[in-house]
Amino acid sequence: MRTPFRMVAVIAAIALTTGAGGWMAASRLRSPADAAAARRAPEASLVTVPVERRLLTSQVVTQGSVTYGKARQITLTGTVAAADGGSGSQLVTKASASGRTLREGDVLLEINGRPVFVLKGTVPMYRTLTLGSEGDDVRQVRAALRRLLPDRGLARSGAVNDSMLDAVRALYQGAGYAAVEPTTEQRNRLRELERAVTGAEGQPLKDARNDLADFRKTYGVSIASGEIVFLPRLPLRVTSVSAKAGNPVSGAVATVADPALVVNATVATEDAELLRTGLPATLQDEDGGESAATVTAIGAAGGEGTPIILTPRDRSGAGRSVKVSIEVGRTSGEVLAVPVAAVFTASDGQARVTVADSAGIRRDVPVEPGLAAGGDVEVTPVGGATLTAGERVVVSGS
Repeated sequence: MRTPFRMVAVIAAIALTTGAGGWMAASRLRSPADAAAARRAPEASLVTVPVERRLLTSQVVTQGSVTYGKARQITLTGTVAAADGGSGSQLVTKASASGRTLREGDVLLEINGRPVFVLKGTVPMYRTLTLGSEGDDVRQVRAALRRLLPDRGLARSGAVNDSMLDAVRALYQGAGYAAVEPTTEQRNRLRELERAVTGAEGQPLKDARNDLADFRKTYGVSIASGEIVFLPRLPLRVTSVSAKAGNPVSGAVATVADPALVVNATVATEDAELLRTGLPATLQDEDGGESAATVTAIGAAGGEGTPIILTPRDRSGAGRSVKVSIEVGRTSGEVLAVPVAAVFTASDGQARVTVADSAGIRRDVPVEPGLAAGGDVEVTPVGGATLTAGERVVVSGS
């Protein structure tokens, strides 16, 4: 049998539970006005940033690759001298080496045991040069011999003569080879002509002397067409070799490139308009290391942008990718700088920024924009207006 006290406690607990449930239900009920107010976007807050005084530097940034200069293939335009004037296939007896640097007067490779020299020139070697030969190829050989053997006092111009052929002998001997001397057949022919002069009289003697004189005009050391390769620029680096020892000569024998490293990159056409040769640049490796470079060439704009070439100060590390930052402008000192988004143009065409103080009071300040860099722009107050570092300006859209 329950006591009156226990009955009162149960009734009170039921009442409390019912009251709490009613309170919770009531708290979840909202009027239409309350619901609409809850759905309204909060009032936009004012976004401001401080005016800064600092140095501004404008840069064009892109990606580049470090590589050797423009590559070109070397193809022989003639044949080397055959043993004792004979003929036969042209076999590579000593190949070149990839990675070596070719300088004027170096031997690129051997064919049939004969050297192939590299000399500076733009006209290809297309014929065998002998005593009395004239032409552009002769001028190129003469100029190269003057550079390589300055002590011989070789004349600046003229046809192939004995002094030039003596210099050719010296070139070959210096490289460990023998110049192409007259063949056995040519020597026998010379002796025949000399004997004809000795045993002749009258008109036959005159004819024999003329034949001997004509033969001697080209008799002596010769330069075979395949033993010199002219290249427009030297030194060059051998980047690949296609002619292998024991194989016949066919097509290109090697590929060469400028030994100096360059950085190839492409920039947007609008950015290319800010560039000029001589501008300094910074190269940043993937590991964060930095080195200096200079813009040395700007190509023609294409569908993918404008190609540019830079010369790095660090001449190592071909094949790597780098971040290229080219400085295109900087302020003469510290200036007032604000985000570009803080500058707007009013209906009168005047650029302005809006300054907001701590109380939210705003004032528009007319400014003259200057150098833009990295999302910021230099601003100078005009028309007697004032703007100081530390003041806060409103960012556009807030």
